[in-house]
Amino acid sequence: MKNILLSTIAFIAFTINCPAQQDFINLAYGTDKQQTLDLFLPKNITATTPVVIMIHGGAWMMGGKEYTDKRAKDLRDRGFVVANIDYRYVSETVHCKQLLEDVDNAVAYIQKEGPKYNYNTKQVHMAGISAGAHLALLYGYTTSRNVKSINAICPPTRFDDKGTLEYLEKTQLTKNVELLADAKYTDSLMQDKKFTDVSPYAHIKAIPTLLIHGDSDKLVPYSNSKFLYGLLQIKKIESKLITMKGKDHDAGLNDPVTEKQAYDALTGWINSHN
Repeated sequence: MKNILLSTIAFIAFTINCPAQQDFINLAYGTDKQQTLDLFLPKNITATTPVVIMIHGGAWMMGGKEYTDKRAKDLRDRGFVVANIDYRYVSETVHCKQLLEDVDNAVAYIQKEGPKYNYNTKQVHMAGISAGAHLALLYGYTTSRNVKSINAICPPTRFDDKGTLEYLEKTQLTKNVELLADAKYTDSLMQDKKFTDVSPYAHIKAIPTLLIHGDSDKLVPYSNSKFLYGLLQIKKIESKLITMKGKDHDAGLNDPVTEKQAYDALTGWINSHN
């Protein structure tokens, strides 16, 4: 009986002292209803624990952080601090500049909160899917903050070429990108410079970049990732393109086998550049 009592006391003491995962939901980093984020903390946090900013897709005007809730928690379960962020939708008054401001304000908030939870506030890793991958790339390449790596899944990377415009017309997303760029497409081969300005390829910076893209993507052409990867290689910037054979716009994340491949790659890339 004594041994049982001692074992019970020891178990309770271990449970009390054992670190636990923590989820902080709908933290406001701004005054708009969409300027919120979810912060997911792993069981153990040290000064070297990677901090990942996760950005959801939705063609810049749909959905929210619920789109990437599972993805963010999967990374948290692999030992990362993850901020899964929302941002305003594009509109006649909200364009790419404002979306990047939202991302920056979310990053500033996460860095401000760092001392409270003992995670590293001096560096972040960007990650995103689809429209979120576009914002992760563009933000990483244009911010003055210390971004250690960018991880982009099926990202749009160029909006000023004919091939992309044909894709946009086919998928009825032309208006979305016009709102993003605050410009109008024309029949001319030369498009408004604003479409180049919101294209990540035009702002490449020496940040290690991982691209994951399905070569059967019917929404964002696989050629977008190939094009960006080619430029990164020419500029000798550390980069990698993982082609998900036969996969559509989900890039294989809805298949347990290829999902693991993608997350192994993400985990390895982030840890190796932390």
